[in-house]
Amino acid sequence: MAPFTARAHGYGLVDWTADEVDAYASRLLRDHVAGRRWMPHRSSSCRACGESWPCPAATWAGQWSHGVTRAEPHSRY
Repeated sequence: MAPFTARAHGYGLVDWTADEVDAYASRLLRDHVAGRRWMPHRSSSCRACGESWPCPAATWAGQWSHGVTRAEPHSRY
């Protein structure tokens, strides 16, 4: 798989393969979790970075994993 330019949380623009970005996002999702059971309207923080939950790392990784931040090639047909 050829490298492409993507924005990775904590790194900025990177020239990684999609598999490398996927692995990085998976690592972030594994490591960045709520410090206690997360409930809406209740304050919680991330166990890994201590920021308010959901933290920016988990938000980025979740968006990448669900294809929100991933640019898909468009078909002409």
